[in-house]
Amino acid sequence: MLAEKTEEAPNILSAQDDRTAAGWLSLFRDGNAPISLMIAGGVAIHALSMRVVSTALPIVVTEIGGLRFFAWTTTVAVITAIWGAAFAASLVRFRGLRDAYRISLVLFAGGSVICATSPSMEVFLVGRLFQGLGGGFLTALAYATIRRVFRENQRTRAIVLMSGIFGAAAFTGPLVGGVLAGWGVWRWAFWIDVPFAVAVGLLTESTLSKRTEPESTGAGISRTAACARLGLLTGSALAVSIGSISGDARSSGIGLALGAALLFVLLRVEREGGTSTSPFRLLPSGAYRPGNARGAVSLTMALIAGSTTAATLYIPYVITEVSGYPPIVGGYLSALMALCWTSAAFFTASAEGVWAERSIVFGPMCVCIGLTLATYALLFGSLFLLAYGIGLSGAGVGIAWAHLGNLMMKHAKETEHDVSSAFISTNQLIAMTFFSALAGMITNLAGFADPTLGKSGIITSVLSLFICLSLISAISIPISIISVRLSTGQRSARPRP
Repeated sequence: MLAEKTEEAPNILSAQDDRTAAGWLSLFRDGNAPISLMIAGGVAIHALSMRVVSTALPIVVTEIGGLRFFAWTTTVAVITAIWGAAFAASLVRFRGLRDAYRISLVLFAGGSVICATSPSMEVFLVGRLFQGLGGGFLTALAYATIRRVFRENQRTRAIVLMSGIFGAAAFTGPLVGGVLAGWGVWRWAFWIDVPFAVAVGLLTESTLSKRTEPESTGAGISRTAACARLGLLTGSALAVSIGSISGDARSSGIGLALGAALLFVLLRVEREGGTSTSPFRLLPSGAYRPGNARGAVSLTMALIAGSTTAATLYIPYVITEVSGYPPIVGGYLSALMALCWTSAAFFTASAEGVWAERSIVFGPMCVCIGLTLATYALLFGSLFLLAYGIGLSGAGVGIAWAHLGNLMMKHAKETEHDVSSAFISTNQLIAMTFFSALAGMITNLAGFADPTLGKSGIITSVLSLFICLSLISAISIPISIISVRLSTGQRSARPRP
């Protein structure tokens, strides 16, 4: 079993000097291999399932019906994934890390079984609900486990390992889903989740010791407070999601505004509840407030992740329907962003000190430049330049993401380590939801759904989207600089031992 660390909240490894050299092999040495495989496996079954399901969905609808609920198969999973990510820290605190993994795997595998045996779309949506909840837990738990297991100079590489899994899933998922759907056995796209979940569960049982069980000995969760905050978070995500799938610019705008208002109320409630005796929180203190390191980091992560995600939403349609390329070209052009994200993350994972700080600033710059180049590519009809811009923007996220995540863990309050770690995943999901709605609103306002405008209207609307995303991503550059300066200031202010 793994021993428990004594610093910055209960950790699993025995205390070691952070100055010890930490290469890639350190993630698999000194008893770390099983825990690394457990983290990777939990993320992999969720990441792969998302890609497989999105590819197989057209065949699913053909067999069990429910075309009117097509968009909800994704919406339900995303919203419940936000629930899981937001509640992961509280689950760890009150049930322990091992029980948290058990619950997450049971939820995910159970949802997969429901989807695999569903006779109708209504039942299928129930399965997607449990899949999303379990997947949200698993991704957030991976970040929480990284914070507990690895030394500070190992965490960046561990986060990059997770990014690599998502990148691999972006390429293998469509292939697996397409093959299974083409063979007429789409239900196996869900059945295969079960043995993988069992394998991760066995690693969990053999790796996580009883010393990773519940930590909380203080006040329990107020059910009223928990339900109220979950209601605000759910309402925010749901308002944005409903507005984005309506196809109407006004509805998208109203949904986006309502979602932002509810999220603002949640931030105020969390802030005012910070002095409460209850340890329950959905978000870390100072989230999205650029006046502190956590807020500046979370804003930077939200802006770069959200803008790059929104940029890929309409690329397959433009490439296929307007430019006349085969669907596989559009699909893998979107996947190119994930591949470049992963590749750049691996390349910059070893950066430390001043080079890590430069990566945090250089990443958003690459995102902005990449989206600007993609805008020019759409204007002049250059597939090569479009691919280059999309790839560069994805690489920009990869350059900065792991280092930003490490800062989020590093500057967490003493009582909010798990909340801050899990928030890396929650923040990404919230940003994806809001930016997807923003993309729908911008394109619809620009005439994307107007049949009288034809292909020129589609190009103009997507071009408008990329212009807006380029400007939004530019905002992340000064905020990333602020996050580095605040982090450096807090580090220099700490008393020397």
